[in-house]
Amino acid sequence: MSVATKKIELIKWLSSVEDKTVINQLDTFRKQHNSFDFKKELETAISADELKKRTTKFLKSLEWKK
Repeated sequence: MSVATKKIELIKWLSSVEDKTVINQLDTFRKQHNSFDFKKELETAISADELKKRTTKFLKSLEWKK
């Protein structure tokens, strides 16, 4: 099934929804997924070198049994 077909089916289903609770839940879901700000998230991200350092430290802390 193509994305366009899925969208049309969802639009038809959404048009038929009468329950206020379901509509509010869908609206909350929509707002949560539209609020992602990549630039803001990138400001607090760690570098590749920091990731490697943390991963190495974590792996060395594990008890490896042979």
